[in-house]
Amino acid sequence: MKIINAVAFAAFIAQVQAFGPAQPLTGGASITNTGTGPNTVSMRVNIGDARKRSRIVNLLKQGPTPLTKAQVQTELLTDHVSQEIASCSWDVQKALVRKIQVAAYQYDLDVPEGFGVPPTQPEREAQELADGAIRKVAKEAAMKAEVEHVTQARVAAKAKRVAKKQRAAEAAALLKTRLAGSGLAGASAAAAPPKEETAAAAPAVAAAAAPASSNAVTPTTIKQLRDDTGAGMMDCKRALLDSDGDQQAAAEALRKKGLATADKKATRIASEGKIAVGAANGKAVMVEVNCETDFVGKDATFLAYCGTVAGAAATLDNDNIDDLMTQEVDGTSLETSRQALVAKIGENIQVRRMASRGTGTTTVGGYVHMGTIGVLVELDGGDEQLCTDIAMHVTAMNPPFATADDVPEEVLATERRVLTEQAVESGKPPEIAEKMVEGRIRKFLEEKCLVSQNYVKDTDLTVQQLLDKNDAKMIGFTRLVVGEGIEKKTDDFAAEVAAMAGGK
Repeated sequence: MKIINAVAFAAFIAQVQAFGPAQPLTGGASITNTGTGPNTVSMRVNIGDARKRSRIVNLLKQGPTPLTKAQVQTELLTDHVSQEIASCSWDVQKALVRKIQVAAYQYDLDVPEGFGVPPTQPEREAQELADGAIRKVAKEAAMKAEVEHVTQARVAAKAKRVAKKQRAAEAAALLKTRLAGSGLAGASAAAAPPKEETAAAAPAVAAAAAPASSNAVTPTTIKQLRDDTGAGMMDCKRALLDSDGDQQAAAEALRKKGLATADKKATRIASEGKIAVGAANGKAVMVEVNCETDFVGKDATFLAYCGTVAGAAATLDNDNIDDLMTQEVDGTSLETSRQALVAKIGENIQVRRMASRGTGTTTVGGYVHMGTIGVLVELDGGDEQLCTDIAMHVTAMNPPFATADDVPEEVLATERRVLTEQAVESGKPPEIAEKMVEGRIRKFLEEKCLVSQNYVKDTDLTVQQLLDKNDAKMIGFTRLVVGEGIEKKTDDFAAEVAAMAGGK
């Protein structure tokens, strides 16, 4: 055993000598935990940061002469350099930004605000929301194209089947004509059963197929009642049994049961739901329809009801919910349909709000994000696509006001009073304080007004510049969020368990 260990150790030493002494890493630096030499670095060094720092420092030191003003503007103060610095560690960011500021101040150049600073969490969320909206529009367009393709394929297949049946019928008619000409038709007629026997057998078959009673409860009558009322299968069966198979009486009983169920569930909190949009005669309207759970908010029957409500709302000349619920669709009022839906689904369903825009002479467009945030934008000029793009911006950024003229005077007065008190407390002279207040008021309006904000799809433009580019003028917008202002119920599971344990 000792001999084997000695041979193995000798082979290991031979391999080490063949490779030679240990060499440092490429670039003249080795990574170690205990070394203190000039070629030793810590494991904490980020090699990617060092490379980015080297590239930017090389730009600052391109030659014996300092950078020109044009070089500073085109090579240093760029979005690419800002992004590279923002991706570095904090100490590298600080050092590089300081160097670039020194180079820029030599030519009285302003370093853009936020240069080299990574975006904040709200900014990233807003960008992701905007990107998601763009992806959703592209996905819906692709899905629409796919549906059209499938529809065309089905139409073509149906036409092909019809043509095939027509050719088969023509061939059968031709064959019958040839048989008649050749005298074979008599043999075919002889093979058929006598008409008298067929006529005699028909009443017996009809009598066997007829139900024992015209009001009998059968799967067919249950299905018919279910199709007419939308109630559950067992509810329809019980209603028919209680009414001795009378369809009309059973439907009336189910309707009364649905009304009682709707009244019982009306006090339950409905904070989920969907925003539905309808349009007619140059007018667009949004309707918020609420339910109790997100699961029902995705149900096809619930979504179909939302679409029906939005379509009826577009034909009204006001935004009154009571008037809307009295509108009839296919002979049934929206309120009656709502009560039937409550009885069928088993949740409280309410048509909570509606908002409309457009007079027929203006341009209106909207956008609904994930069915829960809806925005309508009204412009003087432009087109519907421009309204949709701006509606996406409003969805992401949620500005309180459209223009400076829409800001209430009391809001401006309050803001001006607070800013004036701050300026006075800072010890500034009155004339300086007044200028400070006016500047901050302008900044406040730029942040709070839609037309002053940077457009989310192109941050080089403001929304006002986008409107000017398309010869349009902002009139206003409306934004609805499902469940806003409703106090949602929160379940305390620990308290429920404790109460159950105490009850035992």
